[in-house]
Amino acid sequence: MSEFIKAHEKKLENASFDEDFLSYHLQQIGFLQHERLAHLLVMLFVMAAFLVFFVLFLLFQDMVIFGLFLLCLVLTIFYVFHYFKLENTVIKWYFIYNEKKQGDSNFSHKDTQRHTKL
Repeated sequence: MSEFIKAHEKKLENASFDEDFLSYHLQQIGFLQHERLAHLLVMLFVMAAFLVFFVLFLLFQDMVIFGLFLLCLVLTIFYVFHYFKLENTVIKWYFIYNEKKQGDSNFSHKDTQRHTKL
């Protein structure tokens, strides 16, 4: 997914932003939205498993359950960071699309950085 994002970001730097490219850009946003939804569902499932194993460990205090709890904890942390990246990328691409669709000639790709920084 990171390669897909990097490839499209590189195209954005050199794009002419005519109607064909804006249509292509909107299609890429759609692909990224689909990926974001899939990762959201998986992340929620992993978080649910994390909570279930935590409760099971508190009830039974079994080391196997504790190992599964730790595994789910690590997966949850990585999924949160990955989902955060996907979410910020979609928002950044929305700003690019909206600004270019409105025809703001003073807008550059670098201006989107201010929209995605925390």
